[in-house]
Amino acid sequence: MLRSVPPGKTSKVIVCGYEGCGKTSIIEQLIYGNLHLEKPIHPTIEDVYCAIIDNDRGGKEKICFYDTAGMKPSHCEVPRAYLTAADGFVLVYAINNKESFKLLDQIKKDIVRNKEKKDVPIIVLGNKVDKQKDRQVEVDKAKNWALREKVKLYEVSAAERRSLLDPFIFLTSKMNPPPGKSGFPQLGRKGRSSSVTMEL
Repeated sequence: MLRSVPPGKTSKVIVCGYEGCGKTSIIEQLIYGNLHLEKPIHPTIEDVYCAIIDNDRGGKEKICFYDTAGMKPSHCEVPRAYLTAADGFVLVYAINNKESFKLLDQIKKDIVRNKEKKDVPIIVLGNKVDKQKDRQVEVDKAKNWALREKVKLYEVSAAERRSLLDPFIFLTSKMNPPPGKSGFPQLGRKGRSSSVTMEL
């Protein structure tokens, strides 16, 4: 069911991480729920997705996700234009790629050093938990890092949409208190918004 975008604040969430760790797959699975993981992967340059999310007061929040290009150790700076406007960050690594996890430290430091807003929530997603046999990043190591950096960590799979709901509801709630947990809508891409309540 298509609905008009509510007036007022639009929260901006920046999605960052190592190239090939699954940032775009996570967002598109969250939005469309029909991701085909066997499809060829093309590097992201930049994409924008907008969501209308119900809150617990009967209202709605508009959130735009900025899917940034994959980063490398030689170039892991978050574009400054994003840092000035960000209301939240999603940092993504792959549990079967230790280099993608190591890069998080550089990305986090860059965000803290250059963000303009003092209290900007950050969540970390360890993607590809469906590839446990290839795991290179131990759960305890990731949890200890997240605790030290004061960020919320989730292990997820882009292949399983349900694993993605809690992290994004948590992030939205942090940006727009009080939290709305009645449901997570379908999202619309590039300015098209839709809203469908889901049972969690």
